[in-house]
Amino acid sequence: MARPATGQTPPISFRPPQQLLKEFDATIEEGRSRSDVLIELMHDRVNKKRRERPGEEPTP
Repeated sequence: MARPATGQTPPISFRPPQQLLKEFDATIEEGRSRSDVLIELMHDRVNKKRRERPGEEPTP
């Protein structure tokens, strides 16, 4: 049976090394979630790669 639509993207999980996660969490500004920071970093990475490819425009 398919999962009902919730209007949200499905969660994705991964297991970074504990030391990396501890250091990453120490860099997050108060009031921001780990998820928000990871999404921002993913956008930055994708846009950087697009800029490296000729003829592709970064997404806003």
